[in-house]
Order: sequence, then C-alpha cells, then structure tokens
Amino acid sequence: MNKLLGMLTKKKDELPRFISVVLDQGLMSVITLLTTIILVRTYNQYDYAELVLLFSIALFVLGFQSAIISKPYAISLNDFSLNEDKGYFHFNLFLKFVFTFLLCFVFPLFYYFSFEKWNIKKFAFFLIYLIAHSSYFFVRETLLSERKTKQNLIYGLFCFIGLAVLLALIYFLKLREITFFLGAASFIYLAITVVYLVSEISKHTVVWKQYINYWNVNWKIGKWLLGGNFLFHLSSNIYPWFLLYLSTKDNIAVFAVLMSVAGLINPILTALSSYLLPIFVRTNDNFKKVRALTKRWQIVFGIMALALVIIGTVLGQNIISLLYGEKYNNLGLLIIYPFIYQAINIIFQPNKIALNAVKRTDVGFFILIPRSIIAVVLGYFLIKNYGLHGVFYTMIIENFIYQCIYYFIYRRIFA
Repeated sequence: MNKLLGMLTKKKDELPRFISVVLDQGLMSVITLLTTIILVRTYNQYDYAELVLLFSIALFVLGFQSAIISKPYAISLNDFSLNEDKGYFHFNLFLKFVFTFLLCFVFPLFYYFSFEKWNIKKFAFFLIYLIAHSSYFFVRETLLSERKTKQNLIYGLFCFIGLAVLLALIYFLKLREITFFLGAASFIYLAITVVYLVSEISKHTVVWKQYINYWNVNWKIGKWLLGGNFLFHLSSNIYPWFLLYLSTKDNIAVFAVLMSVAGLINPILTALSSYLLPIFVRTNDNFKKVRALTKRWQIVFGIMALALVIIGTVLGQNIISLLYGEKYNNLGLLIIYPFIYQAINIIFQPNKIALNAVKRTDVGFFILIPRSIIAVVLGYFLIKNYGLHGVFYTMIIENFIYQCIYYFIYRRIFA
C-alpha cells in the first residue's frame, strides 16, 4: 500500500488525475443508483423489465464499441508519435460513425426478438437512446485513454446534474411514460457528445491513406476483444433473457434490482481499469515491473471486494428495502449472491489489466469459450429448476471457474 501511495504522489500530476477519475466514477455510481431507485419506484415491474432488457442491449452495444474502438485506442495510442496520434484519433472517430450507422440497421432485429409488441414510438426512442448512450461513453473512454481526466470530470459533472434534474422531474411529477426518460436522457448524452466533437474535431486533420494501417492496429487487438465481448455477454448478460423465456418479466425486475445494488461499484471498477491501463502499458516491455504493479493494485481491489461482501451480508436487505420499497422485501439468501459474484470480479481485475497491457487480449477470448458454454448449459437447467436462485448459482460457478483459469494463465505468462 505504501508503494502504491508513493507511485501516486511521486509525480505531481498523478494524484490529481487519480482523484478526478474517482470523483467522476463516484458521481456515476450515485446517478446509476438514483436512476434505478426512481425508475423502480415510478414504473410498474413490466415497464421496468423492458428497460432492463434495453439496458442489457445497451451494454452489449457498448461492449462491442469498446472492443473494436476504445480499448485498442487506449492500448495502442502510446505507440504513435504526436502527429500520428492525431490521425489515429480521427480514424477512431470515423469508425465510431460507421459503428453508429450499422447499429441503426441491426437494432430492429434486437427489438423484434426482445419485446413482445411492435411499437414504432418505443422503437424510435429505444434506438435514439442506444445511439446517445454509446456516443457519450465513446467520449468518456477516449478522454480516459488520453488521460484527460479533468475534462472527463467536467463532462461527467454536467451529465450528473442533467440526469439528476430529469429523475427529480420524473419522481415528483409522477411521469410514468418511459419514453420521456429515454428522450431526455438521450438529449443529455448527445448534447455532451456534440460539445466534445465541436471542441476536438477541428484540431485533427484527415489522413485517409493511413486509415488501413490504423484499422489493422485496431483489428489486431480488437478481434480478440470483439470475440471475447460476444462470449462475455453470452455468459454474463444472458440471464435476463433466460428469465424472459423460462420465467416471468417480474423476475427480471427483481434480478435487476439485486444486481444494481451489488453493481454500484462497477463504474469505479471500469474507471480504475481505464485509468490503470495506460500506466501498465508504459511498463509493458518489463514483465517484472508489470508484476509489481499488479501486486500493488491487487491489495486495493482485494479490500474493495471484502468490503463489498461484508456490506452485502450485513446491510443488503436493508439497503434494498430502503431504496426500492416493500415490493422487494424478504428476498432472503438472494441478497448475498450478487455481492459474492461481484467480489470475484473485483479480486481478479488487476490480472486482466496486466494481460491487456502486454496485448494478450487473445487470452480473454479463449477462456470465455468454456465460460459461455457453462453459462448457457448450466444456466438453462438451474434456472429452469430453481428460478431466480438458479441464476445466481450459475453466475457464481461459471465466474469462479473463469477467473481461476485467467489467473493461472497470468501466472504462466508472467512467470
């Protein structure tokens, strides 16, 4: 821990950057919690379940975008000179526009298989939300990759204020139409995106001849991340869909509430990973230094995991009852399961960052194959027989096996 603090204070600009990231992600954790609370209390379980399915699709889209655009940019940016990185930025911006264009054609299939009734109004608002949400997070991940943490914090603060005002209006005025939330939230995300583009796009020149080289750089890293992302969502985000077809939409709402409480730490986890990746990349030519960094940060992540399990065990039901009301009382052991699942993710996070830093993104892809098979096969039978409990039995088992294999490979590579 002392070495970790020394690393942060050694350079004067490191500690302010670290604080900016933590503050920004703290705001995101708060607004994520408030969003869940307000929407759960305002909408009935059927409407909220539809939002859960939409948010699941949004995460799926965001994962694909991150795999082919944002993460390769973060990993490879350090390899380019000052002039080259400007062109590389412009290429990734162009790639983002192409990605959004393709999303408009693919989403109708998602909508057809995910929602019972075709509603053109809902479809339009759902699509606009996906575009806005992915655009805003493209901006965030780009800024974090470039270590512009102060600018990212400013945008995050405006987003926080905008969403907080929106949620207050929904709660106090009892606005029960989900399209109002989706439309207003999309406007906030898009407004920040436009401000960013106006301030940045004029600073970079188009170098069309280099686009093929830039694509090869992204694809070399991103193909494994892309395949891994698909398998990850197959293993991690398939559960609402299992509940949709094997159970009821009400159980989807309960599942979302449980995971939302345990997942409050997710924004911090994501931001720390984005913050640490460039630091690890700068030492990726020296495996000994990467191992040392991994050990230092494992202490921090281990403390976070332990604290999360303790909080979940002692205060989990009280927190849920306080935040979401009486309809989510008496959940029993279901309360503890998502905290255990999340703790497993947290403990092993530094190992993943280390492997990504040395461009071993193929590792995550290959070990996600058995994880996805376990999730689908085991999940089907456990959920069919045990319902919501079966979801968490499956999640804990497949996640523990996956993380142990990841750790074993990390030890072999960095031996």
